[in-house]
Amino acid sequence: MADDLYFDGDPAEDSARRHLERVIKGGPPRRRWPWVMAILAGGAWTAWRMSQPKNGNDQKNNNDHKGGRKAESA
Repeated sequence: MADDLYFDGDPAEDSARRHLERVIKGGPPRRRWPWVMAILAGGAWTAWRMSQPKNGNDQKNNNDHKGGRKAESA
């Protein structure tokens, strides 16, 4: 007996029919505000991070490379 023999109809057509029924029926609207809030929060955090000065280690290393003297131990 063939594996592709169906008595109740073609499963591909049934699947398409069920999909169209779901689309036509419609569903509850998706909530998009969490995504919007996440994008806004990420943008605000990025702007804040870019406005902050570099940490002290970077400033100290920059002074050393510009010819500043290090304290020598005796």
